Amino acid sequence: MKENSKNLPVFRSVDELVAFFETHDVGDYWEKLSEVQVEVSIRNSKGTASKTRTGTNTGKRWTATQVKQLRQLASQNLPTRIIGLKLGRTESAIRTKASEKGVSLKSRNQSSFYRRKK
Repeated sequence: MKENSKNLPVFRSVDELVAFFETHDVGDYWEKLSEVQVEVSIRNSKGTASKTRTGTNTGKRWTATQVKQLRQLASQNLPTRIIGLKLGRTESAIRTKASEKGVSLKSRNQSSFYRRKK
């Protein structure tokens, strides 16, 4: 493991974080990453907003829209942790639902996120 990890820039949104790691190796920054809580506003079919925090959906049913988003985000080859942040779910919940629905979370381009150092 690399002892000398690089400093992370400051991200103003999850989208900025995702864009950064599309061009950088997460292994170089792994020890600088920390668990965060993100507030998300989701509009329901009546147009009213509901606020939730990552992981606070525990026990709440998945909507068809969330399952569709899960499929879409997984097809974009995003890490499970990032999918969880975007959907307001824990990484474990993402893995469980993906397994139930037959959604592959296996990276098709392993080197883009988890390159081994020689």
